[in-house]
Amino acid sequence: MLSNIRVLEVAYFYPGPFCTQILAEHGAEVIKIEPPTGDPMRYDRTLFSAFNRNKKSIVLNLKDEGDLKKFYELVKKSDVIVEGFRPGVAKRLGIDYDTVRKYNKGIIYCSISGFGQDSELLDIPVHDINVLSFSGICRISGIKDNVPRDPNVQISDFSSAVFAVISILMALIKRMKTGEGEYIDVSMMDSAAASIPLHSASYMNGSSDRMDFKSNPGYEIYKTRDGHISLGIMDEPHFWRNLCRVLEIEEYADISYAERLERYDEIRSRISEIIMKFKTSEISDILRRNNIPFGVVNHFTDAVELLKKRGILAKTENGIFVGFPAKYKYYTPKRDGKVPDLGGDEV
Repeated sequence: MLSNIRVLEVAYFYPGPFCTQILAEHGAEVIKIEPPTGDPMRYDRTLFSAFNRNKKSIVLNLKDEGDLKKFYELVKKSDVIVEGFRPGVAKRLGIDYDTVRKYNKGIIYCSISGFGQDSELLDIPVHDINVLSFSGICRISGIKDNVPRDPNVQISDFSSAVFAVISILMALIKRMKTGEGEYIDVSMMDSAAASIPLHSASYMNGSSDRMDFKSNPGYEIYKTRDGHISLGIMDEPHFWRNLCRVLEIEEYADISYAERLERYDEIRSRISEIIMKFKTSEISDILRRNNIPFGVVNHFTDAVELLKKRGILAKTENGIFVGFPAKYKYYTPKRDGKVPDLGGDEV
């Protein structure tokens, strides 16, 4: 799909490398430009392999005048640059958009940073937990012992990577039509906020309680005799009535969604008392046969078999990873692939 596209990656850790790996899985030639010490993620070969398959690696010291000239020569023959420095660093190195555009007016240049290039917070060095703190997501994730929670899912890292991919593809389409390059400013905080539209829309429009799923007894995790299951019923009377029927709590079957929220503790207690009598396999079978939204609370190792059957796993010399998740009828993404050695390629 992207076999004629060359991408230069000057980014470390998660967002930039994950973005370019998606492009590589779709056929782009991705050249990872690393300092002599390498991407700091190389200390963990497994994690490094999760974001750097199907890439080439070259070593350039961008503070060295000779290596900087080599970088400019690569720019002349490339289509996309993805950089992940704090705002201002690329300019100090001489690899910012205004500079590289002199060598290639059609270049598509994507910067991924914590808060964007024009934020009042742009000087702060951050990782995902810091962005989620500023964005309010740590509070949305719940409070334990009066301390907001880190959700332990890197929402801003990977959402910013995905939004960067979308933006780059849009810019490539635009360039096909106009011949013009583009500068793309992706903020991890903006991306995280855009990834929780239910919560953000509610909070910004004065209805923050609307998205408090934790007060809905139909949208909860319940303990079974040997594990846990989740229910996933929103304001859906047909699913709710099915649940009440099979659990034999039909006195709740016709109450409104609002009343379910108001009587949360009472109803949750009743449901919990009943579900705890069943093994996970037993209650799962009942819920499935009666068309009720549910999930088994697996360990990730349990979920691997489902992913394997879908055919989306990537195999490398360093282990097994989850590859690009969409399946096409007429194209197969390059999920498997070599992980580059530091400076192991010539371009």
